[in-house]
Amino acid sequence: MSNNSISLVGLDFAQIKSNLISYLKRSDSPFKDVDFEGSNINNLVDVLSYNTYINSFYLNMVASEMFMDTAQLRDSVLSHAKELNYVPRSFRSASAKVAFTVTPSTPLDSLIIPKGTSFTTRVGSSNYTFTVNEATTINANTDGDFYANLTIYEGSFSTDSFVYQSSNTTQRFVLTNPTIDTSSLTVTVTENNGANVYTYTRASTFLGQSANSKIYFLQAAENNQYELIFGDDIIGRRPKNGAVVSATYRSCSGELPNGARQFDIDGAISGQTDISPITTVTAATGGAISETIESIKYNAPRHYQNQERAVTASDYESLLRINFLNINDISAYGGEDLDPPVYGKVYIAVDTVDSDGVADGDKLKFYEFIKTRTPVSIDPVFVDPEFLYLEARCVARYNSNITTATPNDIGTLVKGVISQYNLDSLNGFKKTLRYSNLVGLINNAHNSLISHDLDIVPFKKIIPTTGTNFNTVLDFGFELSTYYTISHDDVVRTYIPAVRSTNMIKDNKTVYIKDDTAGNLGLYTVEVGTDAETLLSNVGTVNYLTGSVSIVNLNINDYIPASGSHVHIYATPKIKDISSTKNQIITIADGDIEVVVEAVKL
Repeated sequence: MSNNSISLVGLDFAQIKSNLISYLKRSDSPFKDVDFEGSNINNLVDVLSYNTYINSFYLNMVASEMFMDTAQLRDSVLSHAKELNYVPRSFRSASAKVAFTVTPSTPLDSLIIPKGTSFTTRVGSSNYTFTVNEATTINANTDGDFYANLTIYEGSFSTDSFVYQSSNTTQRFVLTNPTIDTSSLTVTVTENNGANVYTYTRASTFLGQSANSKIYFLQAAENNQYELIFGDDIIGRRPKNGAVVSATYRSCSGELPNGARQFDIDGAISGQTDISPITTVTAATGGAISETIESIKYNAPRHYQNQERAVTASDYESLLRINFLNINDISAYGGEDLDPPVYGKVYIAVDTVDSDGVADGDKLKFYEFIKTRTPVSIDPVFVDPEFLYLEARCVARYNSNITTATPNDIGTLVKGVISQYNLDSLNGFKKTLRYSNLVGLINNAHNSLISHDLDIVPFKKIIPTTGTNFNTVLDFGFELSTYYTISHDDVVRTYIPAVRSTNMIKDNKTVYIKDDTAGNLGLYTVEVGTDAETLLSNVGTVNYLTGSVSIVNLNINDYIPASGSHVHIYATPKIKDISSTKNQIITIADGDIEVVVEAVKL
């Protein structure tokens, strides 16, 4: 007789046992009158429940690990990544730039700084070793000294050696250290008892490879290790039987040495001991641990999608982001999107970690990497990011009768909410400030808050030359407001400028830039003792629809000290949601957040 009341959803041990007992107590069962709690059959039900529970758990794990989206074990995720030809990112060494002078004991024309020359630094309570990645030759200066400006990398070099056995079809070449930085890996194959030494280079695709190509492939192995794969004499040259395979690499400490600023050299350089104290040009940065499971799940399908080829804008972004850890954010767009359009070019803006924009040296690395993956007819062009800064001015009112918090406490909370919103939703390319979302977050900052007024004011920074004509074009990227507002006396209609600068000095007068509602920029001053503005000269134009501001022939003597080293050009957006486009980064700096708190007793 069938039973339609069997439960199939309870998979924990107690629920399975309860379901079994309920089934055995059905009306037509010979066990319906058995006391399952006080008889030996209780032990048999326990065994059945235990067996069912173990099988359920096992089948659930098998089903989960079969797919990348649901896999929990790293080795399972790596196995799926192999099918997509994706090699997860390894540990990355922190790098720093240092400079020093070597004074030789006897005159020399050149000096070799060997690969592996080591430097020591300390971060917290731990010591770290940085080394030179490649041997460097420098020439003497006019004083006979050698000035070195080097990039050094954290970690130490080690070598794994294998003997190639052509008869062993299951032989594997697994690198022993899980903290390897694969970007430092060099592979050599020594044959005929040292008579022939070949350097093998890493390949990521079969394209362009022949039977004689001295290449190896790299793939992830178990236990966070990596494995070398050699060719089969059809795609890639196979090492000869008995050849010695040597893999030299740098193992590192990931992100731990980031921020190191003081370095000491360990010993002499090519026998020279007169070495000046080390000057740090750039502090250590870029160190990172191996790629996380979540990152692999995100990147592997996208890597497979672009097939190591940069065709769409997202291909450029994903390829560079995957291969360069120091990229904080990236934006790629076609030249056809510019005004006027530039065909045959793709523009790439990169913001790197711990800096505003990208250094010229990094631009060259990015270009050399992406150019080989770009269609012949397309030329990648790296451009500097432009920053769109936002000032956040907030007046918050709270009920002081329902809280012991002080105005300073409330102000700190509100400022923290705005700062966190910048970290979570802004501070990058292609971001949008959603005004209503930020207002909602501020409302929920504290239960005593009654209301608040929030003004978001975008601005850009310029450094005009003084004493001569200065010209520049600022693209805010959004439509500007040309509205009037009614003043407090309800009579005078006061225009809110679409563009307004901070104060500058011109012929001993305080001056500023402002538009006139008709698309013209003027240099204005306010006469002493009056509120009357005087137009001194026209200094450009404004396109209210596109947000483009052209400053032409601006000639000033100085800045007002309160403006610091920049002049701020403020813009009034037509709508309160503000977006960044193309190579623009939108951000709210902590110093640009102003919160005024008013206590109200209700």
